[in-house]
Amino acid sequence: MKISVVVPTKNEEINVGWIIESAKKYADEVIVIDGHSTDRTREIAEACGVKVFLDNRKGKGDAIRVGIANVTGDIIVFIDADGSHLPEDIPSLVAPIKAGECDHVTGSRMRGGVR
Repeated sequence: MKISVVVPTKNEEINVGWIIESAKKYADEVIVIDGHSTDRTREIAEACGVKVFLDNRKGKGDAIRVGIANVTGDIIVFIDADGSHLPEDIPSLVAPIKAGECDHVTGSRMRGGVR
């Protein structure tokens, strides 16, 4: 199963590069949905070699919809660009889906990461 990672962004030039490079280790595809950033977010993402799409200026929910419309993978992982989600958690998040145990997995920062 092909894993696609969608990274919604808006003015995340500080973290977006390491988030993308870290996510690439666990994904077949990483795409960035940019919320019309006014910093270097888009340029940094493109320099990392990923596709960047603009959202429709309707917030994070729209960015997620744009991401869904543009990925090619069987499993989609959404990860924030601010570093609040750790790319190294991706294998644990997708494992139950790959095993056919569930169709959807949600991670929680409140519970201390993936377990």
